[in-house]
Amino acid sequence: MRFRPNTGVCVARCLTLFVTIASLSGAWVRECRAQEPASPASEQAVPSGASVDTESGTITLIDKKNAIIVVAVPLHDDLSFDAKAHREVLDSIKVGDKLTASYLEPYVTELSPANGAALTHLAHTVKVTQYSPGANEEGFHALRVFSGVAEVTGVDRKLNLLTFEDKSGTAHSVRVSRPDLLKVMQSLARHSRVRIAYESETTVVISR
Repeated sequence: MRFRPNTGVCVARCLTLFVTIASLSGAWVRECRAQEPASPASEQAVPSGASVDTESGTITLIDKKNAIIVVAVPLHDDLSFDAKAHREVLDSIKVGDKLTASYLEPYVTELSPANGAALTHLAHTVKVTQYSPGANEEGFHALRVFSGVAEVTGVDRKLNLLTFEDKSGTAHSVRVSRPDLLKVMQSLARHSRVRIAYESETTVVISR
């Protein structure tokens, strides 16, 4: 008698084997995912954590009397650094040197309603905070500070992002992270006016 395999039994066994393999695979994938670090996109952003912009230019003026360094940046306004607190920087550079500035994400330090106040241009200062001489890479650290009265044009409560315009009509966006200032931001409406100040740490590399 010719042997005939039981088709139903074979199919059932195959299905059982497939389900077992799939279950083991799913468990392995879940375990691997659990061991993987969270992606940066899923983590809460740290305002002063990442470089958000860079500018490169050439030193055009070194005013040793007033401790000012002026850098010409193509297609942008000149950069001006106040080196009064670290005059040693002035002796380490010369006109024609190349500077590359990397800016960290701005950090809001002041935010308050200013209804009825006149709009202003954002005051802007950049002060050298540390000089880093080195054989391979020379540079310094600086702090950019912005302040003024502006008009709110947008409040993203999900991203804690505040968008506003100063007197020049230029749009700016900054993330608010301080709990006390977050409460202020949450209460703001479009077209309301605020007094705002924020700062951004800057790393500058010198090349010749």
